[in-house]
Amino acid sequence: MIAGHSIALLDAYAWIQQVRPEALPLNPIARWEWVFPVVESIHICGMALLVGTIAILDLRLMGVFFTFRPVSEIGRLTKPWINRGLIIMLLTGPYLLSSDPSEYIQVGAFKVKMCLFLFAIAFHFTIIRRATQPRNDGQPPGRRTAAACMSLLLWTSVMLAGLWIGNL
Repeated sequence: MIAGHSIALLDAYAWIQQVRPEALPLNPIARWEWVFPVVESIHICGMALLVGTIAILDLRLMGVFFTFRPVSEIGRLTKPWINRGLIIMLLTGPYLLSSDPSEYIQVGAFKVKMCLFLFAIAFHFTIIRRATQPRNDGQPPGRRTAAACMSLLLWTSVMLAGLWIGNL
């Protein structure tokens, strides 16, 4: 029942836009020119928080920084910040997409970013989280170093693909 009403509202809105093209769009991101840059700035700050915190964790897994602290402690300390960055990304990303979904879907860099983003999230919440469990603190860095390098590569690729969206 709700879906039927939503479709009817969208049809009515599309008709209004055809009759009166000067009518304000429903989506605030398309209505006011300053909304998109503000939301995009928040999105980029969320990405910086997410990837920056993951980089700290990955560098500890590689044995580069904070070697005086157990990996599990760094994992525990970074976890809430990683989650906050991810939440910011997941809230602002779809809102940015809503500005012109048909345009974004056609951009190759957007498709690549989404695939890499999903893979990076899955990799983090499986491989990296497993590597930071307390039972793995005493293990040699071998596999953890490889996982951390892969994680850094994935997140760097996500950021680069995001930057390329507006340029391709």
